[in-house]
Amino acid sequence: MKNTLIIVAIALTCMLADALKAQTAAADNRLSQTVTFRAIPTGPAVLGVFEGRPPCDGIARQLNLSIPVDCPKLKWRLVLYRDPVTFQPATYTLLLSGGGDVVKQPDGSTHQQKILEGTWTTVKGMRSVPDAVVYKLTVEANAYLYLLRGDENVLFVLDENKEFRVGNESFSYTLNRVELVSGNK
Repeated sequence: MKNTLIIVAIALTCMLADALKAQTAAADNRLSQTVTFRAIPTGPAVLGVFEGRPPCDGIARQLNLSIPVDCPKLKWRLVLYRDPVTFQPATYTLLLSGGGDVVKQPDGSTHQQKILEGTWTTVKGMRSVPDAVVYKLTVEANAYLYLLRGDENVLFVLDENKEFRVGNESFSYTLNRVELVSGNK
């Protein structure tokens, strides 16, 4: 009887552990496609393209980004590049729409946009998850943006202390890998 209870307990633990996985790999688990009118980065130097819509508050201050008073969110497109031979982290381009410099469109309208470029490295850990893989993007001298690698398709935007940021009911500090497709002009 005692052995039977142990076997049942082990079986239930295994089933529960399997059910608690955040996401399972499946044939229908595909990347979202997003349309772009810019050149699409390709090749072995591209680690990935990630997009998200984080809230303006907090992150705009951290990046020293001018934003409209009523800014609900920023649109991010992050391209991470790596050395094509060693596959070590190299450079990044972060396109921020909704904040930054005022850009005049050909039709006379304007919008705010900022392009950040720099280098990135991989560092270990954060206070709550010591073994976590964290991407450290150099924004400017002694200023960094930290991204927690959830898995190969998800990055979480961390604060200056490498702690989780909390979004709101509409927007989160999550970036998802996307597949860029060319749009027609």
